[in-house]
Amino acid sequence: MLTKNDGILIVLGCIIGILAAIIAYPLLVPAPGTGSVLPATSTVARPDEPGVAGTAASLGELTTKEDVAAFIRSHTETAGATPSATRDYTVSAVPGSARTFTFDVDTSSFTPDEYVVTASAVIQDATGTTLFNVLAPESRRYVTVPEIPEYPPVGSSGFYIRIDPISDKVVGDRFTITGVTNLPADAEILVQVYSSSFKPTQKSQSGEFSGATGTIRTSSYPSTMNYPVPTAMMTAAPTPVPTTAGAALPTRAYSTTNVQVQDVDEADIIKTDGENIYVVTGSCLHILKAYPASEAKFLSTLRFAGSPQALYAGYGRVVLITTDTWTRPITACTPGRCSYSSSATPRTLIYVFSVKDPANPALVREVDADGSYSSSRMIGTQLYFVTSTPVPSRLDDLQLPSVHDDHGGITTPPVYGFNTTDRSFAFSTIGSLDVTGTSSVPAKSFIIGTAGTIYASPTRLYIAVPDRAVSGIRKTTSVYSFTLDSGKIAYAAGGNVDGTLLSQYSLDEYDGNLRVATTINTGSWQMNDGSYSKVTVLDRTMAAIGTLSDIAPGERIYAARFMGDRLYLVTFRQTDPFFVIGLAEPRNPVILGKLKLPGFSNYLHPYDGNHIIGIGKESTSGPLKIALFDVTDVNNPVQQAGETLGGPGSTSPVLTEPRAFLFDQQKDILVLPVELHSESACTAKSCTPPAIWGGAYVYGVSPDKGFTLKGTVKHYSSSYALYRSQVKRALYIENTLYTMSDAKIVMSDLKGPVLQVNELNFQ
Repeated sequence: MLTKNDGILIVLGCIIGILAAIIAYPLLVPAPGTGSVLPATSTVARPDEPGVAGTAASLGELTTKEDVAAFIRSHTETAGATPSATRDYTVSAVPGSARTFTFDVDTSSFTPDEYVVTASAVIQDATGTTLFNVLAPESRRYVTVPEIPEYPPVGSSGFYIRIDPISDKVVGDRFTITGVTNLPADAEILVQVYSSSFKPTQKSQSGEFSGATGTIRTSSYPSTMNYPVPTAMMTAAPTPVPTTAGAALPTRAYSTTNVQVQDVDEADIIKTDGENIYVVTGSCLHILKAYPASEAKFLSTLRFAGSPQALYAGYGRVVLITTDTWTRPITACTPGRCSYSSSATPRTLIYVFSVKDPANPALVREVDADGSYSSSRMIGTQLYFVTSTPVPSRLDDLQLPSVHDDHGGITTPPVYGFNTTDRSFAFSTIGSLDVTGTSSVPAKSFIIGTAGTIYASPTRLYIAVPDRAVSGIRKTTSVYSFTLDSGKIAYAAGGNVDGTLLSQYSLDEYDGNLRVATTINTGSWQMNDGSYSKVTVLDRTMAAIGTLSDIAPGERIYAARFMGDRLYLVTFRQTDPFFVIGLAEPRNPVILGKLKLPGFSNYLHPYDGNHIIGIGKESTSGPLKIALFDVTDVNNPVQQAGETLGGPGSTSPVLTEPRAFLFDQQKDILVLPVELHSESACTAKSCTPPAIWGGAYVYGVSPDKGFTLKGTVKHYSSSYALYRSQVKRALYIENTLYTMSDAKIVMSDLKGPVLQVNELNFQ
């Protein structure tokens, strides 16, 4: 039996426990750059989604738009107390009744304080009446006339678009303001560049803007607007070939997309099933009978109103992912005042076609998700996709992301928030779709930054979001982990790492841990003086269990490739240090060996367990370089073979897009799409421009013989680059090589010397 004193002690214990919890609550927010654990969201509270041990308490699901807005307000970091500043520019009158004007505002002397709010340009007439207020859009592109909605009648307030002055394209550079006015020709207007956290430039007026005449664009906004949803339209195929519906495809050897993780397919612009080729060019999806090459013909063409991004093919289906925008009415504001305007909202559309009869593909599924397309993966028949929707600066205009499914109607996915603060937010929506089924599309939205780098293993999806730094240098990256199970998506854990990622190849899951390679910049964002690289190993709870710091001081990562318990890393400033990093002990990563060479590699590809292929450049402006590294002795890696291609300015899509790389060790084939520039020939009076050759180089590769040129496939040669003719991808079916550009597909025989046997031109 409890005594009176026992009761008092129990009450005091409860009070102390509550006070301790209140005091400890701020500690749930992770310290940037420490590899600390982000608290779990309300997914841990859902009965079907158990949380991960070691994560902090959840905030609870945000069930309404008002809940989401309140969460964002309470978790948004605010600017420090910095005096506002205004810089005025006068636009002189020009002849004519209508004129346009464009300002390139120099931001090189803008100095950020603790946080950034907005920088704007207020346009006034001579009487001081505000005409409209222009700011750079959230996409961080320069403001140009086509990107700005139709101007309202002069004299009324206009539109209000955010600017991020510390984005890569603004600080130390310029942002552009474009406008139109129908004020009298003898009138002047005033442009005020205003910032609550920056000091506008004091450079001379002549160096900061220029005026131009043009045609006025004026139109009132209608009271109602229609926003048609673009649909796929079948167009006549160039030369249709009858096929047998439902016929089984023959078994042939053919290449697949160069992906990072086995059994995790990635979207690409071209796919094959060994019989047909599916390819995206421009606004079209083309289906070709590809094999044999002598009988290659177009079977069908699908034309889309949006912008096709990538596709998948398999299981009798072709999945096309496109992007588009629709115009959503919003409340537009000038400081302190609001009015009606409109805003283009990005959308991601997913079309699933049955290709049992490839000459007549049938649309069997259509999904329309709010947000810009970030990335996707296909695991078996399950498609996982990620979209990003920015949170508007004015929360009264907040719309929760929705998913439109022609089999399941319109749904608003549940929204979850993390117990962290930031200066801007975006919804990252993760959805899944069984491309062979008719089940609904499960999706969830998470309030984090715009999804940056996406990596997936067969059972997990990772989203890496660069954190917005105070100085303009992004110093940490948040990484969120989600479990994938037959279409089910559940948040698992989150953490952060120092520095920024190069690409998805900077991430790798191995033995239950996530290995991350980052570059950390401690100096100016324009210089590498303070940079170095770091490797962090995170466990299942996203806590850092091992780190290796101070790799290659003064340099940054150009290429990374994880292979088993090793990481091969290329950094660059003047030479190409090739590092072999041991990860056999996750808690103690070590540098096993390194090799310094001229130039650098942008992409690393395994040849076998002891040899790595590198694709890069001899120098930043020099010829292409391919190399074969021998890491049999991990302490003393060597370059076993190497070749240079072309002259200064030569390039390859593989430098930035690994899916352009084709390699098959058993077939002894390496195909490298290239654009090769010759040296310029100069005399005392003039210079002959370099000749440009576009096509693909076909090599054999072995540790004994190095690189053996088997032949080349020419797509064009000219004194200038032909963008549509640049080879983007290559694949093979049996002994036929298919090289693809936006202009055509060229077929070449691989049995002997590489010889062209056919080609098909895209209309």
